[in-house]
Amino acid sequence: MTKQFRPLWFDPQYRARSTELSGAIKEFAKRLSDFELLEGLRQRARNDAAREKFFAGIEALACNLMLMTRMDDDVALAVPRAHASMWARGRYANPVYGQHFLDSIDVMANVGVLRKVRTGYRFSGKAKASSLVIPIKRIAEFLPVAGFSENALTRLDEPEVLILKTSRDDDDRSIPIDYQDTAKTKRMRREVNCINEYVQDGTIEIIDRGTGVRLGEDGNLVVLHRRSLRRIFNNGRWRDGGRLAGGFWMSMPRAERFECIRLDGERIADVDYGQLFPRLAYVRAQAEQPDDDIYDVAGDKTGRDAWKVLLNAMLFADGSLRNWPKDAREHFPQGTKLRDAIEMLERKHAPIAHLFGKALGYELMRTESDILIRAVSHLFKQRITALPLHDAVLVARSHAETARKAMQDEFTHRTGSRCAIVSVDFGEL
Repeated sequence: MTKQFRPLWFDPQYRARSTELSGAIKEFAKRLSDFELLEGLRQRARNDAAREKFFAGIEALACNLMLMTRMDDDVALAVPRAHASMWARGRYANPVYGQHFLDSIDVMANVGVLRKVRTGYRFSGKAKASSLVIPIKRIAEFLPVAGFSENALTRLDEPEVLILKTSRDDDDRSIPIDYQDTAKTKRMRREVNCINEYVQDGTIEIIDRGTGVRLGEDGNLVVLHRRSLRRIFNNGRWRDGGRLAGGFWMSMPRAERFECIRLDGERIADVDYGQLFPRLAYVRAQAEQPDDDIYDVAGDKTGRDAWKVLLNAMLFADGSLRNWPKDAREHFPQGTKLRDAIEMLERKHAPIAHLFGKALGYELMRTESDILIRAVSHLFKQRITALPLHDAVLVARSHAETARKAMQDEFTHRTGSRCAIVSVDFGEL
């Protein structure tokens, strides 16, 4: 049986922190360059500019592979090979990528430092598998993996923190697109950079449970130096999306966040907006807010999570919803028809029913992200470390009430309504 691997997404921003490791990687890159010429993989030596790019690719790959030596053996490195990554131009271009990066993978495989366990392929119209590689034991002959710690690495800042993506195409991909800077984009970039500065300076700890380097739920590492955030907009429009992404805490399961994260030496509280999207829809419709739980459509607390999924799917849908959204159907009574569930939802929330199927969700997400960014910035100005998490913030427990009030006030300032339900979760004690 073919071994199944969990993919770790390659991170091109890793570099050696210490002069010793930097020197070892440079010597490794030189040996690989000599090997190419000796074995006829190249006909002539690279010029200075090409050599610098080749060495950058080797350094990023070496750092990623060394991290993997501290992980479980069912993890493989997912390396990009797509044209959009390798030859991107403009603000998203990364000097690590290009033909020299692909050459780096090939020569490392030839030397016996890594093994290609899968070549990327497409197995359906909307699904594909990434190329996977793993380090093998011979890596210790070239790089100082014995006693290696992630603290030996540093992570460069993102080349661009303001990302504008297309809507998903036929391959179910969302691709960054270039744009012209305006006063508005410059202001938004400054906001993200300011938050990143605060997060970098914050007193943040991950309690080590003896598991080494951990793979997060999203295929990224749970390590302290993954603090840099990006703001991602969708559908090629600045009015859609805008959520912050990239922090290590976003890769962690809920229970693990409470167990392992410490802010300013304290356990954390999760302060979040409840029922935010439908309440923003009521604000958009200029309708009176419901006094009860918006997601309790049946009126008896049954199926609440399923109604939540269906209601939010209706806000994101562009046109009629033809199929049950994921994780909803199985929670309704057997035999329930989607049409009947939608009609019940429309009766319950008649003031916003005209907004269903209008693809409003991403616009509401933009409002959500604006509110959260203002709230987080306000907390940082009070010297309170706050980690944004979609429609929530993580803070030290002693600051939970301050965060709750800041989020309530920011919602009211933005919408003119005090309908926000801001809850505080301390996790399981």
